[in-house]
Amino acid sequence: MTVAGVVAFVSECMTARLDAQLDGGLFGFTERWRLRAILDDGARVEIGAVARGGESQKGRWLLQLTGKGCGLVDDWPSLQSFLEDLGAEVSRVDLAVDFLHGEHTVDDVLSLYEQGAFTSRGRTPDLDIQGAWHQSGVKGRTVYVGKLKNGKTLCVYEKGRQLEDYTSDWTRYEVRLGNRDRTIPLDVLTNPDRYFVGAYPALAGMLEAAAQEVPTCKAETQATLAHLTYHAKRCYGKAFNQVMQSSGCSAADLVEELRVIGVPKRLDPGNPAGLYWPELQAEIRRKAA
Repeated sequence: MTVAGVVAFVSECMTARLDAQLDGGLFGFTERWRLRAILDDGARVEIGAVARGGESQKGRWLLQLTGKGCGLVDDWPSLQSFLEDLGAEVSRVDLAVDFLHGEHTVDDVLSLYEQGAFTSRGRTPDLDIQGAWHQSGVKGRTVYVGKLKNGKTLCVYEKGRQLEDYTSDWTRYEVRLGNRDRTIPLDVLTNPDRYFVGAYPALAGMLEAAAQEVPTCKAETQATLAHLTYHAKRCYGKAFNQVMQSSGCSAADLVEELRVIGVPKRLDPGNPAGLYWPELQAEIRRKAA
């Protein structure tokens, strides 16, 4: 098995080509190969890593995919089969479910916790709250149920406010599983819903209200681009105008001079279907209101 072979196979399971760049070590492995997705416009976005080497690792390898990387996978069954053939084990997985219109909120988590809906086998997990709980509409709030160091936690946070849309009801429920004192089956890659609802009794039945993948991706892309464009206008709009007035350049020439081929770090690679300029304009104007 070679790094090039692993990268080639993972690339076959994705909607983008991958390349790998050697860059130091990772988690005790002596070699870390950064995985980058090559997009249609030639931009490269880091989406994970392959690591190997080191006496303490005893011949083991590591394949790590970020949320952006997982979003590019369109053939999970083949990737699962590949890992099964290698005898691979899952050491960490995050399973996220989005409620774009606040069908389930951070406040609901506290109510469910008080009702004992997170108690399992007579054990009640720890509860931790963070964020601006006394500043409604200003900053996001987060609730943690359980501890990842014990192998399982639920993180619920106001995703819309994280994207600096302070009127948004978008809430993300994220189950985080680690392999301490438990085995995470590779089946989690192709049947994630089962492991999400099975993490805590309180989560059973929530998936019916969850947002679909494409609307969620579209909402996040639209909110992020609107935020970036609004602040570009706020901070540099007058400068752009003065450049055009002073130099006589066209708007197209100015945009082409300023444009950098690539994807902002906070944005997932690729463009979701159905994102239209009038919708983005409306989002920008709403932020300016």
